Amino acid sequence: MDVIHAVQRYVARMTEGVSGMKALLLDKETTVMVSMVCSRSQVLEKEVFLFQRLDAQRRGQMLHMKAIVFLRPTHENLKLLQEELREPKFGEYHLFFSNVLKDDVVRSLAQADQFELVRQLRELYADFFALTPSSFSLSLPPNSALTTPLADRTRDGLFALLLALKKKPAIRYQASSKDAEHIAALLSQHLDQHQENLDFGRGEDLPALLLILDRSDDPVTPLLNQWTYQAMVHELLGIRNNMVEVPASDAKDGTAAPGQSAVLSPVTDDFFRENLGTDFGALHDAMHAKLAEIKMANPQLAQGNVAFSTIAEMQKFVEKYPEMNKLKDNVSKHVNILHCLSNLVDRHGLMEVSEIEQQLACVQDHRTAQKQVTGILADDKVRDLDKLRIALLYALRYQKEGEEKGTIRLLERQLPSRPLDGSFLSSAGGDDHPLPRPHEFPDLLLSVCGTQQRTPQSDLFNRGVNAVLSQGLKASFSSKESNAYMMHEPLLARILKAVDKAKLPEDKYPYRPCASYKSAIETFKTLKRGPSELIVFIVGGATYAECRVVDQFNERNKQMRVVLGATSLLSTHAFLESIAARAEAKKAGGAAA
Repeated sequence: MDVIHAVQRYVARMTEGVSGMKALLLDKETTVMVSMVCSRSQVLEKEVFLFQRLDAQRRGQMLHMKAIVFLRPTHENLKLLQEELREPKFGEYHLFFSNVLKDDVVRSLAQADQFELVRQLRELYADFFALTPSSFSLSLPPNSALTTPLADRTRDGLFALLLALKKKPAIRYQASSKDAEHIAALLSQHLDQHQENLDFGRGEDLPALLLILDRSDDPVTPLLNQWTYQAMVHELLGIRNNMVEVPASDAKDGTAAPGQSAVLSPVTDDFFRENLGTDFGALHDAMHAKLAEIKMANPQLAQGNVAFSTIAEMQKFVEKYPEMNKLKDNVSKHVNILHCLSNLVDRHGLMEVSEIEQQLACVQDHRTAQKQVTGILADDKVRDLDKLRIALLYALRYQKEGEEKGTIRLLERQLPSRPLDGSFLSSAGGDDHPLPRPHEFPDLLLSVCGTQQRTPQSDLFNRGVNAVLSQGLKASFSSKESNAYMMHEPLLARILKAVDKAKLPEDKYPYRPCASYKSAIETFKTLKRGPSELIVFIVGGATYAECRVVDQFNERNKQMRVVLGATSLLSTHAFLESIAARAEAKKAGGAAA
């Protein structure tokens, strides 16, 4: 199972199946879906000389070219396509859609094709955003609850993924989550309605399994500062569709000056692919080795005694030799990103903050925790966001003690009064609402992800590592021992182990009945062994830390291959937006009831 390869295969089928000069006509979403798995130069090799958006204004006629149209089958796209066919800009049209079409859609397109320029119409199931070979996202807004349109989009995205990977899995879901159960029901019904699409012409000794989880079962992981390359970049700078804004320089007032967008793609960037899960300390060594390799291969860059002992020295080397920007691996981009990350870590004292986060996540010591959290909240050097995440981690870990002794209320009063930037979408009407103030978040978080909302006895805080961490968290990133700033293990790691050993409790993660895969359920219950292929989907968003868990599992385990998907990829700020939206939706639902 390789989600990038699945989308690449569809792109190749579109572009190689049409001869001559071609134009690629896309919508807003399929533009991103294609660009995340193929570079423009790779598509140009297939004689695609023009890239256009279907919704672009003032597109001129080019009747000598053939249009390859790849769209999501939304109402807006279909309307634009009908208008295009009535007033054609190209000599031929080859239509491809990312999901299943309804019969009336085909009829309406045939009626619009008055000039009979449509040569083919096909379904190619690339209705998701491939992040890495083992992870994908649906890029849904994290600041919205799972409304009906988003639930339908989730169903459609998962259905397309199954068709792209040619899988007909059994479905299990998190019983404590209404959203997970709802998506499982929608998808199983959809599979029954489209059984003709699920005939892949080959049988499987052991079917795949789709496990639908909810973000609410592990609210700790998205609250932690991250220390691996891809996760750090997303947390501190933000990655959107493989793009990141890199500040050009640091201004004297401590703000980031406007910079340039950089592409971080495991498809086209060798250094990023090799190091996206590398921790911050080891990244220095990896960059040092890459620069030394470049210096050896390019003697003109090796004049003088150039040292690479710090990231700042690496950046000076890159700035001194502008030709570095032309090198194939684009190492200068990564040097600048690392320099920016290093500045942010120092400026905001993130290592000190992370030390306390790990204590809260991994060590059961209420007295010490209360003292540490109080100290952080009183420190003016700590960012408001970091103060809030520390308070929320305390509220999750010590919910019972904190509510009984009133310490959660005490910490709420110590949180900053300034509102956080950002907004969330109301479940009623979809209007933007500003984020709540920090002191309101502990109650909101516990209402969505507290003890009563999580799967019983899920061991969220992994209490087994207490003895390891009780010796302290002062180890540096250069240590060969376990990284002290990354001791927390996401709940997903333990769920994967349970699935692999066929020990995932059925009462907490039941099967969803479905005629399409009834035999698959019977097979699992009879053999009492884990699947050979597992697709995990997290409603409410996943983190890059969990993507790393999956990659590590796949490297170590040859019995079960795992792919991870989610409604979105979360940073801490995006997670807080989602909590505000889900708490508001829950409150509205309770009031209506």
